[in-house]
Amino acid sequence: MVKNKLVYASSLFLILLSTSCSSAEDAVADTEIPVINCQANITVTIASTENEAKVDYIIPKATDNVSAMVTQTSGLTPGAMFPIGTTTNIFRAKDGAGNIATCSFDVVVTRNAPSNNKPYFIGNDPTPSGKKWTKVGELSDEFEGTSFDDNKWHRNPATDGFNWIGRAPGLFESDNVTVSDGNLNVTVEKFTSPKTVNNTVFTHGGAIIRSKVLAKPGQYYECRMKANKTIMSSTFWISFKQNCNTGPVRKLELDIQECVGRVHSGTEAWANNWDQIFASNTWRHKQTCDVATSLQSPGKTALTEKNNSRFFVYGCWWKSPTEILFYLDGKFTHSITNPPADFDLEGYITMAMETYDWNPVDEAGSVFTSGSFDDLTTKYDWVRTWKLENQ
Repeated sequence: MVKNKLVYASSLFLILLSTSCSSAEDAVADTEIPVINCQANITVTIASTENEAKVDYIIPKATDNVSAMVTQTSGLTPGAMFPIGTTTNIFRAKDGAGNIATCSFDVVVTRNAPSNNKPYFIGNDPTPSGKKWTKVGELSDEFEGTSFDDNKWHRNPATDGFNWIGRAPGLFESDNVTVSDGNLNVTVEKFTSPKTVNNTVFTHGGAIIRSKVLAKPGQYYECRMKANKTIMSSTFWISFKQNCNTGPVRKLELDIQECVGRVHSGTEAWANNWDQIFASNTWRHKQTCDVATSLQSPGKTALTEKNNSRFFVYGCWWKSPTEILFYLDGKFTHSITNPPADFDLEGYITMAMETYDWNPVDEAGSVFTSGSFDDLTTKYDWVRTWKLENQ
């Protein structure tokens, strides 16, 4: 009887020991991290007139010693329309024990450069039904090569018929205008010694370029421009001649884009964002034979980037004497429908780098002495003009 009791006790001990060992093994924590691998980055190039691209991809799978669930924590799902720029897609693998691993890849969508065969419109194309745009060669330039086209453009203010040499302290000088690397370059400067012209003292140099052929209502005007980084301007506009004796008596000005490279503590409050703005305007200037005061009707769009941070495409459809539409990088931004006079005259495409009294030269930390060629130069990749014709 005692022997049987000992055998029973021994068996029970072995059973308990086995159960204890099994429970200890089961209690060991799962520390193995899942393995998840994403695919390589995807790059997609779309037409210049498109906003987004459909992108398909395979959701990554995960492996684990037990099992893991994959979820997407950032980005867009396969087959979605991806916008211009970089979209980062992040995936997470998590097992039952809470172990986590992640991976990611980028979808990069870029646009082709605007076509040189038609105006740059993205999304809603405003071209009237039954019409097509035809380039006006005499008012267009790709600025290829190394030579300035004196047959298309004035760069000497003494010969352009306006005889405006610049607003002091900025003097227009033709040798500040060059062509290189596919750009029209206008480089501003601070003179080593002041210059006196027509009894006026100038300390800085800029330049002005005007078309030799007249710009007309109904046409579309655009340029791809990167502003300089100084207090001086970078502009694209249409200027009009005026003569009280022979007419027209109206002195007009159509500003497509007017900005400065830098503002500072001395800048007028109304212009404190003019280094990141698409600023347009229509003027009827004061003249002895016309209005008693200057009249204007502006239109503006604030930017989130500096005008000198990259090239922007500035466009203007001078649709009619009373309706002018403006486009930035192919997209409609603002309009002027109540100009101070009918804009029914012909003018000249103008690009001027000048100084303003509302954004005066400040010497502290002047980029004129420390800046590079790129810092001091307004660059025009191209200027293009289009007219409507029947299809």
